[in-house]
Amino acid sequence: MKRIIFVLNVTLLFAALPFSAAHAIKKCQDSEGRWHYGDVAVSQCQQSKVTTLNDRGFVESEKEAPKTPEQLEKERQGSDLAEAKAARIQAEENERNRILSIYETEADIDRQRDNQIGSVESNIAVHKAYTKSLNGKIERLKVKSADFSEARKKTYFDRISEAEARIKESEIELEALTKQKIAIIEKFDREKKIYLELTNQS
Repeated sequence: MKRIIFVLNVTLLFAALPFSAAHAIKKCQDSEGRWHYGDVAVSQCQQSKVTTLNDRGFVESEKEAPKTPEQLEKERQGSDLAEAKAARIQAEENERNRILSIYETEADIDRQRDNQIGSVESNIAVHKAYTKSLNGKIERLKVKSADFSEARKKTYFDRISEAEARIKESEIELEALTKQKIAIIEKFDREKKIYLELTNQS
C-alpha cells in the first residue's frame, strides 16, 4: 500500500511540472511550404518563423523569422530618409530663429542687402576700370611695336601677353563677383519672405 502511494505521489509531482519543461516541441514552415517539427525545425527553418508548442498543442512561444537583406536595406533607407527629413526640419527651424533674432523690421533686411550689394558693386567697378586700363595699354603697345625692329617687338609682345593674362584674371574675378551679387539678392529675398511669413503669423 505504501509503494502504491509513493508511485501516485511521483506521478502527481511530474503532472505538476509545466508541460513545456519536458514536452515542448517546435514547428515551422519553410520557404517551400513544408512543415518541420521538433529539433529539425530549428535547423531546417533558420530563415522562417518558429513556433514552440506544448504537449497539448497550445502555442508556448514564437520566434519571428530573421529579416532578409532586402528588408534590412529597406529599413536602413527608411531610417536615412527619416534622419534627413528631421535634419531638414531642424535646419529650417534654426533659420527662422536666426532671422527673427537679427532683424527687427523689414527695413533692416533691405539695409543689410543694400550694404552688401554696394560693397560687391564697388569691387566690380574697380575690376572693370582695371580691365579697361589694361586694354588701353595693350592698344598703345601694339601701336608702338609697329615701328620697331623684330628684336624690340618681342619686348612689347611680352608686355602685351602679360597684360592679356591680367585681363583674363580680372574677368574671372568679375564673373565671381557677379555671381556673388546674384547670391546676395536671392539670399535676402528668401530671408525677407520668411520674415514676412513669420511676422504675419504672429
